[in-house]
Amino acid sequence: MSQDGFRTGEIDTSRPHPARIYDYLLGGKDNYEVDQQAGDQLASAAPEVRIGVKANRAFLQRAVRYVVSSGVRQILDVGTGLPTAPNVHETAHEVAPDVRVAYVDNDPIVKAHADALLSRSGATSIVLADLRDP
Repeated sequence: MSQDGFRTGEIDTSRPHPARIYDYLLGGKDNYEVDQQAGDQLASAAPEVRIGVKANRAFLQRAVRYVVSSGVRQILDVGTGLPTAPNVHETAHEVAPDVRVAYVDNDPIVKAHADALLSRSGATSIVLADLRDP
């Protein structure tokens, strides 16, 4: 078991999950009722959370566009979270189709979703790994 309580490959849909709550707050579709309830509780306690997650996503897109337009052709996205459109590789490829993106996350839920999404994209990959365990 890892430090965050997940066994490799274990996906528990009966408990709220941070990546799925984030997806819900962004208006995504990769979440469950338990995540929606937790997200609504969070938004009730801190109404600015929805604005914050959308601002965070907008910043990510601006940053990717900037670095790619500056000539960067390889991106390492550590702690990627659930794939939410537009993804880093989609944003990067809008600027330069030859950009290569490697996603890294320590969450098996994130990896499962990313594997399904990235099966259609040739210049991207996902690795299940933990930054705290290089």
